[in-house]
Amino acid sequence: MATRDPEATKERILAAALHEFSAKGISGARVDAIAARAQVNKRMLYYYFGSKDGLFREILRRRVDESAAAMESADVASTHRLANTQRSLAKDVEYVRLLAWEALESRPNQPVNEAIRKRFFRSWIAAVEEEQRAGKLPADLDAAQLVLSELCLVVAPVLMPQITRLVTGRTLDDATLLECRCTFLEAFARHLDARC
Repeated sequence: MATRDPEATKERILAAALHEFSAKGISGARVDAIAARAQVNKRMLYYYFGSKDGLFREILRRRVDESAAAMESADVASTHRLANTQRSLAKDVEYVRLLAWEALESRPNQPVNEAIRKRFFRSWIAAVEEEQRAGKLPADLDAAQLVLSELCLVVAPVLMPQITRLVTGRTLDDATLLECRCTFLEAFARHLDARC
């Protein structure tokens, strides 16, 4: 008789759900397809996550936790900050697609895991403000706007591969374009930081 491993089962469900949600959105994702891909019955999915919405929330919550942990050790004033984030997002297209589906299918004033995400962004903004006081980032720029702008710089090429291809002739899954983009982002960060 096989031993049950609840954590392994949850991880299989989460991996299957990430794939299904990123491909089809929140509304289009099917619990049957998630269960089949995870090789569990639907009952297990409901047992661990309560609902399809609960499963979607758990995926985003975990991602926010990962981002918050990475932010604790990140140097928000490093000239590599944008390039490092771009490389990371280029490998995590499914997560970026989840954010797009959330934007398309949810109300903007009711994002998934709002309190957790607000804390994450507040800590990022506070880190930027600290670097501004230290003279490492331009003090005349609104910290929240800087965080938002830097996010847009790295999310857009992944979120809109068709526009990226139309503008550059390639998409970020082309290693040459990804490195060219990262070189640009490092130069951009140096120019921004040189204003201090």
